[in-house]
Amino acid sequence: MIMKVSLITKVFPEGEKVCAAVIEYPVEIDGWKLSTDQFSVKVKTGDTYSSRTITKVYANNSGDISFSIFSNRGKFVILELSPKDPNAGTLVSIPETFLNTRVKLNYIVSQLVPVVDVNGNTVEPFTAEQTGEKHLIIDDFLSFTFKDPETGIEIPYRLFVPEGTTDRKYPLVVFLHGAGERGTDNYLQLAGNRGAIVWAQPRYQVTHPCFVLAPQCPPNSSWSTLFTDRANPFNPEKPLLAVIKIIRKLLDEYNIDEDRIYITGLSMGGYGTWSAIMNFPDLFAAAIPICGGGDVSKVERIKDIPVWVFHAEDDPIVPVENSRTLVKKLSEIGGKVRYTEYEKGFMESHNWDPHWSWAPTYENQQVIEWLFEQSR
Repeated sequence: MIMKVSLITKVFPEGEKVCAAVIEYPVEIDGWKLSTDQFSVKVKTGDTYSSRTITKVYANNSGDISFSIFSNRGKFVILELSPKDPNAGTLVSIPETFLNTRVKLNYIVSQLVPVVDVNGNTVEPFTAEQTGEKHLIIDDFLSFTFKDPETGIEIPYRLFVPEGTTDRKYPLVVFLHGAGERGTDNYLQLAGNRGAIVWAQPRYQVTHPCFVLAPQCPPNSSWSTLFTDRANPFNPEKPLLAVIKIIRKLLDEYNIDEDRIYITGLSMGGYGTWSAIMNFPDLFAAAIPICGGGDVSKVERIKDIPVWVFHAEDDPIVPVENSRTLVKKLSEIGGKVRYTEYEKGFMESHNWDPHWSWAPTYENQQVIEWLFEQSR
């Protein structure tokens, strides 16, 4: 018998991880007679293989992560894997460049002992390499590239389109990724964290259907002049100007509610978020800048834009004073600003780097609900 093996990935607050291996059999397997110790899943890292922890095993006919006590049988056997495994992630950081890259996934799955199909016949042990991948929610985003006719810059971008977009207008959430996700693969900006993915989750699409735009900044650039002008790091760079053009293009192409265009971003994208709303204040209905920085002299422009700012007190990369100064100035002029600062040690108590203040932010349902309450 020839078995096909594929992987399922999911984006967690820490980034994309392989969360399941799926074996496709030519016969229906009796899931009630399966156990985790009957299988082995190993991943190649460098020249060595290391084991993944199998947390659950069952059978179905969909090939999805979906267990039913009423029908634990099917041609697909799902091996759910622990996201806590140190080798679960798909991304690695390149220290010299501050860029992340996605590793080529090389998994080997073994059935160690005979298993039984629904007719009582035995399926002998086997070992097979994975040949395919399925990326939860990421695969629901369309893929495009925009070339700015004025500057010539090319911006890959992903777009999530909600179901039933012909009957009414829907909000648009724009996500600006951080420095690590710069590139040309049109993938990292979705896989690096949940900044884009969270809005496209089925549970939020039920209550808050929306478009989601996730552009990718070129490798040697930034959303703002953060890396090119230390004296004034807050002006928009060409990639951000291109994103504004993409937004206007989408307004012409889709049923997007012009009064409910939201923007959020983290780290480099936090700077980009501040720059976007300060330089194009008439475009956005609300913003969630995370561990970024902006031009204090321009806060008057965004006095009427609801902004919820997030930063960790002990952020080692972007000084928390950046957010504190902007929030203080906005508060003084009567701006519509909210501020959440994660106290020292909070991030590490959740096994997150102190810079990753986006991790708890995008997991906070109050933040989601607040954003969709805003209208220009």
